[in-house]
Amino acid sequence: MELEIGTEDLLRKSRVESSRIEFKAGWNPDDIYHSICAYTNDYNNEGGGYILVGVEEKNDVAVRSVKGLPEYMLDDIQKEMVGYNNVISLAYFPRLIPMEVDGRWILVIVAWIGQQRPYATSFETEGL
Repeated sequence: MELEIGTEDLLRKSRVESSRIEFKAGWNPDDIYHSICAYTNDYNNEGGGYILVGVEEKNDVAVRSVKGLPEYMLDDIQKEMVGYNNVISLAYFPRLIPMEVDGRWILVIVAWIGQQRPYATSFETEGL
């Protein structure tokens, strides 16, 4: 699956507002799904956003070479996301695109504006 914008543009935060791009060093579903819900709710009408997992940041800039994710984790994360997608109220399924950057694997999560807003994760609605 291809991105409609280049990975390098996302890493440099060019061609897309920087508020629509987040870098996550590792797989932390609670934090990542908080961001997914924010992008799908899109209260600022910016058009959703991108989350690059496996990319560290320093001073709001991607650290190169990217940290990456172990290749064996890619399938596990994708399977785990199916469960998390179903605990969003209402269910939402972001695009997930594994990409090789700097010789390492990252996951690009694309979260467009949802059609049935507002969205929240179960741990947000339960106050966890």
